[in-house]
Amino acid sequence: MRIRLGIVSETSDGFLNQAKLCLYSLRTNAGALRSIPVTLITNSEPLSSTEMSFFEQNFSPIDFVTSPRLGAIPHTSKLNVFYAIDPSSYDILLYLDCDTVIRKPLDGIADPIIAGAQFVCRRGGETDRNRFVDFTGLVGRYWGQGPKHQVRFEGASEWPMFNTGVFLATPDAVRKIRRDAVELTYALFNEWQRCDARETLPLLRKLYRRGILSSRKPVLESWPIEQGAVALACIKAGVSVAYLDETYNSWGNLDFHILHCFKSAYAFDRSTMFSDRAARWLEDYSKSDLRGKTFLARTIIDFQREVLGRS
Repeated sequence: MRIRLGIVSETSDGFLNQAKLCLYSLRTNAGALRSIPVTLITNSEPLSSTEMSFFEQNFSPIDFVTSPRLGAIPHTSKLNVFYAIDPSSYDILLYLDCDTVIRKPLDGIADPIIAGAQFVCRRGGETDRNRFVDFTGLVGRYWGQGPKHQVRFEGASEWPMFNTGVFLATPDAVRKIRRDAVELTYALFNEWQRCDARETLPLLRKLYRRGILSSRKPVLESWPIEQGAVALACIKAGVSVAYLDETYNSWGNLDFHILHCFKSAYAFDRSTMFSDRAARWLEDYSKSDLRGKTFLARTIIDFQREVLGRS
């Protein structure tokens, strides 16, 4: 079973620092998957030769792809992973946001794919789902063959909705959803932008606030649009979906395998996370009651010692 990891990053210090920590944790903690090949995709600009050498020296096997920047919301660029890596080069595509850090072996992460699912992603929490004004209505526009493409959750059927910080997909699923995932992101964003501009006009704003008019925006805020677009693409294509266990995409309050350093909970300076300027917040994180923060601090300190040669 060929599993390939894809990561999408900017070439700024903050993003590359996150990618380095992610790959260090992969090679150190991922168990049976610690040696899988990696494709690091950068948006618009290639890595410098110095940075390429660093990644090759420390995190091989790894290759590099530069892709055109996808617009709409910033998160759209992660969808480059569907195009930048040839689907014939893997049996399972594993995608990780670059601000994820692996704590425990990933030996079982692909089990839902092996059992027959085509796309596996953690269920979007209420923060993600409640940003959509009428997700079921959106499904009505784009679904393929109906309710059999729903997913079971806590004994009930529902339309799948994701947090796409970590996901797995088969080559067939990638080919089926990649175009729609991008096009739906742009379509939903353009619709949101038009409606948002309209609803902020002074007179109309009063009518919306009083409930006289109902919002026609597909989503309250733009940031989860890409997540909904991927879910809609899976529904439309009839892709078999399974939810990923939450321990593989955790914000740090569980006995987790993968920590996702959401900026709302981990507001550290990523561009200086390996410098002396990080000493104060690393000390604070080391003493935190949140398991994710103590793990993150320890991993950064280990990276500085083992990779950068700092005591």
